[in-house]
Amino acid sequence: MTEIPTETEIESAASPTDDNDSNDDEAPCCWLCLAEGPDASGQRFVRDCSCRGSSGFAHLSCIIGYAESAESDIKRVGDTRNAFIACPNCKQLYQNQLRLDLSKARVRFAERDYTMDNAEGVAMHATAVMNRMTLIDAEQQYDRIEGKQICTKLQHILEFTKTDKSRNWAQIQASAHMSIATFQLRMGMRFGYAEWKDCLQTAKEHYEMAVEIYTNEKDELSVLATEKMIAIINARLDGVERQVDPEANLNMERKKYKFYLDNLGQNHITTINAGISYAQALSDLCYTIAAERYVAKLHGISQRAHGENHNCTVEVLTCLKRFRERRVYIKSRPNETFQALRYEESDTNNDDDDDDQQTQRRRLLVLQGPIATPRNVATEQTFQQDCANVSFAIGTPVIFQGLTVTTTLNDKIGTVKEFDKETNKYVIFFQEENVVKKALGVEEQFLHILFDLTEEEEK
Repeated sequence: MTEIPTETEIESAASPTDDNDSNDDEAPCCWLCLAEGPDASGQRFVRDCSCRGSSGFAHLSCIIGYAESAESDIKRVGDTRNAFIACPNCKQLYQNQLRLDLSKARVRFAERDYTMDNAEGVAMHATAVMNRMTLIDAEQQYDRIEGKQICTKLQHILEFTKTDKSRNWAQIQASAHMSIATFQLRMGMRFGYAEWKDCLQTAKEHYEMAVEIYTNEKDELSVLATEKMIAIINARLDGVERQVDPEANLNMERKKYKFYLDNLGQNHITTINAGISYAQALSDLCYTIAAERYVAKLHGISQRAHGENHNCTVEVLTCLKRFRERRVYIKSRPNETFQALRYEESDTNNDDDDDDQQTQRRRLLVLQGPIATPRNVATEQTFQQDCANVSFAIGTPVIFQGLTVTTTLNDKIGTVKEFDKETNKYVIFFQEENVVKKALGVEEQFLHILFDLTEEEEK
């Protein structure tokens, strides 16, 4: 039986967090130098983390100076170096331009103050360039040049760590292989790139070396995640579509999310992103009700921890909107997809022989579409369609209504798994007491699209 999140897990993932809002009326000042205006070079305050109110503002030069000082205090290879990547006040990652500026400043700092002829210098250079590599855009020519330079530097670092026995270099070695592999994969996945096969083969080799290290370190989660990347490359090299085991993928994403939840906490951006991946894995197995509920909770967490306009919150909200789309087909147009917006009813008057009017209620679906790829809402039309002419897409949340035999299922909710053409019934997985029951075959007339899970939970 597939393990899906229980209500307890979902609720615990959304437990209240401390309100970190400050008094918005206070004039901001640099929390490092306490100045209220620009720095000596005329640069104004920056703040792109999860601080709110008047807290967290600082000059870029002050942040860099603070980060350099903090980095210099770290002596042991493998310690977490957060000063260049996370705000020490809200403990959350920097983002956008500030993140880019600090990644470059970190590389400059390592090149200026550390040589690569000793373990401490090598470790400092390694963490700096690997952090920078995460922000390299393979679509930009200048970034591609920089990425190749970083790969060369990481190769020198790997050579050093092979012969140096003063420390355990496993973590840095694995991360270096992953950085090179990920960059080469991005290069290899670019259509039209002349050397794409060589890039993918190089990426595969470094992923395999990372797997060997993770295996020796008994890091099962990293092994699974890296083997997934190798499978993507193999499919690309063979020119076939990669076959994904959705059950195995769900198991991996669940483990990954739990790992980050236990080690970083629910508010951390990495944890929230892992939660999104976990929800997507649930959705891939048609457990869209559990997935939508989980993302809704993640959205609440991100709102409270990072604010409405933070990139993380925006990304979660985008995912939530996608999960809340109810897509359907019109039976006479099976190759086109539409979004169902709501139910409406209309009155139909029929005249009998005695001119007595009888009024019948007819239920309609309001649809929007057809949906193109990529989607362009401006070109779509909104119109009504008789429910009898509409079929549900796989994964659609539905509610049972009007059953006269198995009446105990009325008002239960489930998810469309498939349509059985032989019986002319929908196969439905329904969730009760957090357990996925066996599939049931249900006729279309007893199923209604569940548009708002929030309302259903309140009932």
